Amino acid sequence: MKILDKYLWGATLQSILLAWVALVILSTFFSFIAETGKTNALYTTYQAAIYMVYTLPGRFYEFFPNAVLIGTLLGLGNLAANSEFIAMRAAGVSISQIIFSVIKLGLILVIVLFIIGEWIVPATDLHARNFKAHLKNKNIVLVGGEGLWVKEKNSIVHIGKVLSEKQLSDISIYTFNKDHSALESLSSSKKATATDNNWVFQDFTSTTFEEAQVKRRHEDSVIKNDFINPDILSVATVDPEQLSSSALHKIIKLQKENDLKTDRYEIIYWKRFAIPFSTIVMLIIAMPFLFGSTRGGGAGAKIVIGIIIGIVFHLINRAINDLGVVNGFSPIASAFLPSVVFLFIGLFAISRIR
Repeated sequence: MKILDKYLWGATLQSILLAWVALVILSTFFSFIAETGKTNALYTTYQAAIYMVYTLPGRFYEFFPNAVLIGTLLGLGNLAANSEFIAMRAAGVSISQIIFSVIKLGLILVIVLFIIGEWIVPATDLHARNFKAHLKNKNIVLVGGEGLWVKEKNSIVHIGKVLSEKQLSDISIYTFNKDHSALESLSSSKKATATDNNWVFQDFTSTTFEEAQVKRRHEDSVIKNDFINPDILSVATVDPEQLSSSALHKIIKLQKENDLKTDRYEIIYWKRFAIPFSTIVMLIIAMPFLFGSTRGGGAGAKIVIGIIIGIVFHLINRAINDLGVVNGFSPIASAFLPSVVFLFIGLFAISRIR
């Protein structure tokens, strides 16, 4: 079985990588065309290309389940077309052993996928947003998944978490004198909300440094009309899809503490675990096509079938996720339901193989 594992893994992995790269290149090409439409004097085509490079890990993560389905159909489809599965079964290898061999490869790939989604994608996404933020505004620097520093006139502002373009938390404002030789005041606020013409700060504390004394003042609510333009914050607003599960967990906790809705964040959080699970499901879905028709249909037909199933799965998954947010369904059910349904369909089809 070790020799058979290596043979099946080699045929499968080569095709999965080919399909994976092809899907990412296709997606990147169309995104690059769309991005170049936004170029101007501050954002050249070359800079758009650099931004696309930063987004590549996220695209690899997004398209992996579909690449697994298409690659498995392509790689093992060639073995089926050459009657190699028949030879294996004649040698005493059962269908379940062949399927289990491929699933073992899938489990290894799932670990790789989880690492990409948990550590690599958030890091490269931060670089991508920092790159675009620097081009749009030289005075803004992102320092983490949600935090950033902004230079505003004689003040330097640190924002711990950007919940949205109009809602911030953990704000610190360092105000200097005109020649920036001394710190005049330090202000902090737990939460800030933008209205039409100003910002409302809650739990606001201000410390003023004078020559002979230090004055400290605390207010429950303060209104400021000279704070950061909300449009500037648009470059710092985090797409929850690009956050790690640990960062999502922190945001969900913070949202709940501020009595804000968390449905969208919770669904995306559980999708972090549903996407690796869907990779195994795609492998199982591919098996009936390989054993069900070992002589009929070439590699091209199997790729088409894989694309169709992948598109159907993607659309159903997106629809159920959106319906879950709108109708208040359980985030866990909304994230896992499509994969579970397709899993049972695949297992039922496998059980029909003779």
